[in-house]
Amino acid sequence: MNDKIYLSSQEIFHAARKLSLLPENHPANNMHGHNFVTGLKIDPLEQTANSLNDLFSSLRNLVNPLDYQLLNDFMDNPCDKNIALKLKREFDNKAFIKSFVSSTPQQGAICDALENISLWKGFAFQAAHQLPNVPKDHKCGNMHGHTFEVILFSYGEAVNSHDLELMCEFLFKKLNKKCLNNIKGLENPTSEMIASWAWSLLENKFDSISHIVIKETGHAGCSFDGKSHQIWREQILQSAISDSSNSDTYGYGYLSRLYITAPLDQVYGWTMDFGDVKKIFEPVFHQMDHHYLNDLKNLSDFTLFGLVKWMKSQLKEFLPALDRIDLYESEGNGVELFINKD
Repeated sequence: MNDKIYLSSQEIFHAARKLSLLPENHPANNMHGHNFVTGLKIDPLEQTANSLNDLFSSLRNLVNPLDYQLLNDFMDNPCDKNIALKLKREFDNKAFIKSFVSSTPQQGAICDALENISLWKGFAFQAAHQLPNVPKDHKCGNMHGHTFEVILFSYGEAVNSHDLELMCEFLFKKLNKKCLNNIKGLENPTSEMIASWAWSLLENKFDSISHIVIKETGHAGCSFDGKSHQIWREQILQSAISDSSNSDTYGYGYLSRLYITAPLDQVYGWTMDFGDVKKIFEPVFHQMDHHYLNDLKNLSDFTLFGLVKWMKSQLKEFLPALDRIDLYESEGNGVELFINKD
């Protein structure tokens, strides 16, 4: 099988709503407003310079009627799930992979092509930790702190947003303002071990969690689905480019994200050191950052599709556990390359 490349676009709209089906006295039962973030992901029929603009225009046309409106005028219960369903049905495109809506940075819903729904909810907590098994000169061997972020993803209709709130509250009370090394099961509190620990707690108390995300920083994180761990690391590339859709030279602050899936190291308790991922990416980073991308050796397709394929060609020898590369022109607007390892 070949690699798969998906195209994603994101847009914001502002609207008011009043929800139903929540517990009595829940604040969302009152009229309130949000800056909604919405998105579409497709399997593009064509990989051209205009593909992303076309997708963004389609998304903008879908959310324009909702902008600065009362969402209850469009649906009975305008929760994130129902808005995501509405986007999917109105987009009505065979290339559709998923739609998503987040009403706040801490919660949202995802709808796939079969109209399966996944809800997610996140929270932040402050805590200290140190990694006891790293080499002596590794900075994470020192006691230090983070504002961690946790995101819980559900699947199916067996869980609702209120259930996720309860799960988040349960974990928050156990983690916030603690030294993680002192918590049973977190003696070596890497992101991967925190994700596994949280999974084991929720698995015994709640059903229908599909995966858990842990972020130590804004540019790196880990995901665990009960079986395998995946980490990612982000970097910004300040680059110039020109392509067939625009004869002028222009540029972006591209966001690049590398995903790695591998077994846990039994000593260090991580899939891979985030610092090692950065180090392996450095030769590629230095070729792209503050450079004119049209001058890259062996690059002939000056679109996002061509760039992400070129990045894979440069990294695959040195990062065999790499299974995905994202490259975005702006927040939420870009391509996602899923690498086939068969």
